[in-house]
Amino acid sequence: MFTIRPSYSDGCSRRAFLRVGAAGLGSLGLPGLLRGNPACDKPWVRGKSVVWLWLGGGPPQAETWDPKPDAPDSVRTMFGTIRTSLPEVTFGSHFPKLAERAQRLAIVRSFQTPCKDHQDNWVRTMLTGSEAKLSPPSVGSVYSFLRGTNHPGTGVPSYIVLDSGNNKEFLQEHFLRGNTAGDLPEAYAAFNPAGVILPASKPTGPQRKPDGEVTFSPLLNSMELRLPADRWDDRRALLRQFDPAAHKLESDPALATHEAYRDQAYLVLKGSVAEAFRLDREDPKTISRYDTSNITLTCPNFLKLPDFPRRPSMLGRQMLMARRLCEAGAGLVMVENCGWDFHGGDGLNPPQKAGLEGFGPSLDRAVSAFLDDVNERGLEDRILLVVCGEMGRTPKINLKGGRDHWPTLAPLLLAGGGFKMGQVIGKSDAQAGRPVTTPVTPADLASTVLQTLLDPTKLRLFPNIRADLLRRIEQGQPIPGLV
Repeated sequence: MFTIRPSYSDGCSRRAFLRVGAAGLGSLGLPGLLRGNPACDKPWVRGKSVVWLWLGGGPPQAETWDPKPDAPDSVRTMFGTIRTSLPEVTFGSHFPKLAERAQRLAIVRSFQTPCKDHQDNWVRTMLTGSEAKLSPPSVGSVYSFLRGTNHPGTGVPSYIVLDSGNNKEFLQEHFLRGNTAGDLPEAYAAFNPAGVILPASKPTGPQRKPDGEVTFSPLLNSMELRLPADRWDDRRALLRQFDPAAHKLESDPALATHEAYRDQAYLVLKGSVAEAFRLDREDPKTISRYDTSNITLTCPNFLKLPDFPRRPSMLGRQMLMARRLCEAGAGLVMVENCGWDFHGGDGLNPPQKAGLEGFGPSLDRAVSAFLDDVNERGLEDRILLVVCGEMGRTPKINLKGGRDHWPTLAPLLLAGGGFKMGQVIGKSDAQAGRPVTTPVTPADLASTVLQTLLDPTKLRLFPNIRADLLRRIEQGQPIPGLV
């Protein structure tokens, strides 16, 4: 039996599989998948992927990749610096592995965001590159619309969110609600395999076992066709009876000459989309290299209780899965790592020291493993990694020993994508408070991501492409110095 059982229902039939686009898997069944092969009829689609690691809450620039060791005590990085593999470039002391790999990174020290808080609208500004009051689609939804919601051969969704499973983290809630399809149909929203949904009160996360391990949505348990090969032809015949969509597929004159489209649908069923989500298919040594579960994170929880909940970091597993999904054909994979909100020990936020002692080593290990992994697999030029949050932190340390929200300068790190690495782009002032070179903006970052995935020059040759979406791709300038 081929079924999909979301965590919020008792189950659904094979008929529902053909309609699953409305349930968040986009066109995994038939509707959008049958738009054709991007490699054949969408010449604007580049053969690249982007992994966007979202450090929700606002990582401190002085404690990450822009320390100011010569600044006054009230400003400079709180925990010392570490030398990197780039001459005269230092990082905060919590990132020794990334420091060793700095020649494979581009560190932007002039990234300026307008965000003053964590609210949905500020997250939306970052993920769209636009401060428009209307709700524009996120860069991922723009990409999904222009590429098609699923890879035509593997069925893997084009745009995926991998959340951390921390379902009581208010920062995660803002991220999920701010990451929308805007005025595009919901079919172009991100596919979240953890099955997180957002009712009016608070999000419900993926399944958590008593030992703390987080498993992904039961959706994925049923995304393999468990059917003997000799019954496959019968299954193809049955599919035509299960849903009007299948009948339309047979009779629509527009598809009459495109038998390959129908074959693609069957290949999705037969080819096991869920295979890309199977971490147990990886070499144990690779899993161990990524593993961050022994690193404990201290986070504020949704109820804002005075004690800080502690949980193992899932970031290594998320980054490993992101690599697998890119290999399987995903275009944009967003990895959520919320909790970077270190005002100080006020009962609502972790102190700076406790926060960095968890989130810093977790990020350092997971991203370093990812960099090594994609390099060894020959994927370094094909996958662009973006690491940032919605804002930075104040240059001046507050009276609680933390740093507050700061919209004028924020950390930004990039790697791979075939771009020029081993460099620092832009410069901040002596206190890491604002850029002193031309600022890199969220619009520039959005254009960098979209132009990594799509070729606007070729898009302009097709008059039926929505002009507003083309403008979105070109709303900023690709980050200077990368090419």
